[in-house]
Amino acid sequence: MNLIREPVTNPRSPEELVREVRNNPYFVESRMGTFIAIGSLGEPFLNAEVTEKTLSYIDALKKLGNPIQISTKFVPPPDPRLADVNVLITVVAWESYRLIEPRAPPPWDRISAAGALLDAGARPTLFVRPIIPGVTLNELDDILREASRQGIRSVVFGTLRVSLEVIRRLRFSGIDTTEILKRTRVRLRRGLQVYIKGDDLKEAAMERAMSLGLVPLGSACCANALANGVPCFDVRWLHRRCTGCPNECRSKIPAREYVENLLSEMGLRGRVSDSEVILREDSWRRLGPAGRHRLEVITRRIVVKAGGPGGT
Repeated sequence: MNLIREPVTNPRSPEELVREVRNNPYFVESRMGTFIAIGSLGEPFLNAEVTEKTLSYIDALKKLGNPIQISTKFVPPPDPRLADVNVLITVVAWESYRLIEPRAPPPWDRISAAGALLDAGARPTLFVRPIIPGVTLNELDDILREASRQGIRSVVFGTLRVSLEVIRRLRFSGIDTTEILKRTRVRLRRGLQVYIKGDDLKEAAMERAMSLGLVPLGSACCANALANGVPCFDVRWLHRRCTGCPNECRSKIPAREYVENLLSEMGLRGRVSDSEVILREDSWRRLGPAGRHRLEVITRRIVVKAGGPGGT
């Protein structure tokens, strides 16, 4: 996100956006379908014009029935159109925020919006991503305590991704990048962006959150799942990396008998386990990438080919 450039709102109408989403071959329409995420490529509440456009899009997208999530570094409005929406309030620093996010509102202003969001029917989650080595953990207790005081009950933590440009900007802002570079897995070069080694930082942050009574989550997908009471959309996270939050995703996946009947109705040949749909090669080819993805979403299982990696 670049907060310096002049913002340009999307020219599509809400109705056009919904049509485009429905026409996406990878999209599954329903409450148990594809998670809709807004805000990853720009700030949805940057100014009044952008905010109104964002809210009009959300209002239209709600007709699809899919879980909706929006992430922001600004102060989200307590608008009734955000009812039932999982609002990720992004905060990665407290006193140091002026160095890292000089054009964003103070983190305490962002977090203090949670109470009004709850009154409007929204479902706020604290979003501490990325964890910046040497900064975030030093100021995390202030962030978590204020979030808890404002009624936020869950928090997502995430690891930093770096590039030569990110390192340059952090240094320009006065951030010591020594620890960050020590955690970089490969030698940085132009055009390359990589995750640093941050599992230990994430685990430490999750432990602190639990000690303060917050529910720590490993991904934004988990936050949307918890907020809507449905199993996680990311099936590989669900079956391989789940952190065991109160949502109990695995208890909510479709029953094996349901999936077996679905395969029969679709004319597909294969077997079903608790975590996988193992398709015969002809069925695998017939579905194609988009069809296999939709099947994963609907069944909340990893779709593999018999005899291939993961399939037997």
